[in-house]
Amino acid sequence: MFRTVIALLAAALASAAAPAQDKAEPAFPPPAAGKTTAPPKTAPKAPVSFGIPGEVEINFLNGSTVRMLLESEKIDIQTPYGQLSVPSRDIRGVEFGLHFPEGVAAKIEQAVKSLGGGDYRQRDQAGKTLLDLAPYSYPALYEASRAGDLEVSRRAKELVKQMQAKHPKKDLKISSEDRLITPTFTIVGKILTPTIKAKAELFGQVELPVARMRTMRSLFGASFDVDVTIDATKYANVGQWMETEFQVDGRSTITITAKGVVDTWPQQNGQYMVGPNGLQERNLGVPRMAGFMAGRKIAGPIQGQMYGGMLVGKIGEDGEPFIIGERYEGSPEAEGKLYLHIGPSPWNSGSTGSYEVKIARKQ
Repeated sequence: MFRTVIALLAAALASAAAPAQDKAEPAFPPPAAGKTTAPPKTAPKAPVSFGIPGEVEINFLNGSTVRMLLESEKIDIQTPYGQLSVPSRDIRGVEFGLHFPEGVAAKIEQAVKSLGGGDYRQRDQAGKTLLDLAPYSYPALYEASRAGDLEVSRRAKELVKQMQAKHPKKDLKISSEDRLITPTFTIVGKILTPTIKAKAELFGQVELPVARMRTMRSLFGASFDVDVTIDATKYANVGQWMETEFQVDGRSTITITAKGVVDTWPQQNGQYMVGPNGLQERNLGVPRMAGFMAGRKIAGPIQGQMYGGMLVGKIGEDGEPFIIGERYEGSPEAEGKLYLHIGPSPWNSGSTGSYEVKIARKQ
């Protein structure tokens, strides 16, 4: 039987029912003489199966997480190319965009209009209503903060700041797009199915409103591990990031391991070859130095003198870069695709070589 966290399930169901330069001599000491080897080749691994058929883990907007058996046969999603009906057995995960509970959209629209009213009591009440309807009201307030009406914009900006201080960043969505992940590709569109049928061991069958969900992932079938090769020729250049198919959900612990060799100055006949910890490790003379810094955020440009040859990552196209090195393990709060990058050469030279990277979500 699948596991059920009773307290969390009760909370989730209660929530669901509620409304709503020029080259210079290097500063680094040359490595010890010895023969260097090419990056190791790794054979692709067969996917690992686990879980019970139909078992899913659902994360709700109130922060609760439960495991249930999915009973909906399909999920309908509208895309720019037409409507698709995706069988539940093919769904590996869903990242839900913004969905309004019944009647909430109209309340938000009216409250935003009232921010520009002539009666201060009406404006004050509108602000309270919008705060009460957060995080659903965040996108409308975000747009209002950029409005041409200076008074409306000022009030909206103040409300936006209050929401940002009170709610986690992952809950303040400005996009209504849903992302439905299958074994072969990700479908982006708007889920039309208003509720999802599921079954809990102690509560029986329930219908869960999509508007109350943050993410859903399958616990049966292929694992969430992703193996990629990042080529320094392309991705050790300023601004070049490799998009992986690994989705960070903002809750789970993930591990990233890397191995391989990158030559940060090929013109010097192999004298500046490094591993995923980069030149920093050699510069400081401490083995696996980047391991102590894994997960540390990188403020400002990724400069070669500090991060040359080092494997770094970010979550989402606009995410803040962080150090990975040979190994990273942590629970990022951000959500989105994982992107990888290799720190550029500090000598304005194109790097060569590659790293083999394994990305996994801990179960």
